[in-house]
Amino acid sequence: MSKRIIIPEGDELLYYLNNGYAVCNDCGAVMDLDEEYDVYVCPACGYEVDRIEYEYEKDEEWTSEMLSMYDGDVPPDGCRECGGPYPDCEISCRLYNE
Repeated sequence: MSKRIIIPEGDELLYYLNNGYAVCNDCGAVMDLDEEYDVYVCPACGYEVDRIEYEYEKDEEWTSEMLSMYDGDVPPDGCRECGGPYPDCEISCRLYNE
């Protein structure tokens, strides 16, 4: 029996990111943790990344309009997907670690 592959989008993606799930940077599927090797493994495309090195990154260039929204301050990785009131959300966000 094969495992169901979850590829979240929109609000569902926010749910997974805000609840500590790893999301594949290559295909967008929710990744599994291989505890024996301490790596995340994507069940859809096979992408692997060490747990300690994992960061969700969206392939998207920052436009001048996006930068002006944040007064030139680029939010950390993952913040663009969250859609929270950056930087006012830093204190309450459990994913923010700077």
